[in-house]
Amino acid sequence: MTETIHIGEASSDEGLFPDERLVTTGVLHETQAVVGAAIDKLAVEPSGLDPATADLLVRLTKSSSCGIRGVEIGEQCQMTATRVSRLLDRAEADGLVQRTPDPTDRRAQHVVLTDKGREAAQRFAPLMDEVLDDLVFDTLSADERATLTGLLARLRDRARELLNGS
Repeated sequence: MTETIHIGEASSDEGLFPDERLVTTGVLHETQAVVGAAIDKLAVEPSGLDPATADLLVRLTKSSSCGIRGVEIGEQCQMTATRVSRLLDRAEADGLVQRTPDPTDRRAQHVVLTDKGREAAQRFAPLMDEVLDDLVFDTLSADERATLTGLLARLRDRARELLNGS
């Protein structure tokens, strides 16, 4: 019988990691992985989308009518320009998005949802809502959600600063 190891649990061997660093970051990483896997299995897969496309559609539904620049998608999702380009090429070939000229920078393009993309997002939304209700809203109180959101935003912002050399 094998033992299941959860990084976010204290260990009987305090030698290599004697403080809370591994426990704290372990819980964060493990939570990200298992919540992401639950979202993928219970919402993304049944929608017929892949995780990156589902994320793109959600971001575009929350953007202004002129869409999002590709470089902003890369920054938000921590994707390379090549990966963003491939994602957009696939989504455009599937008829989900359209690239339009940036009105303020002729070298750039904005990505906007097509009607088909909006329909795909509308099919995905109730599946995602159900998973989020079960995982988050039925599990945490409003105050706990606000606290968690604030803490995670601080960690995200600091990680971005570190990645940008600040």
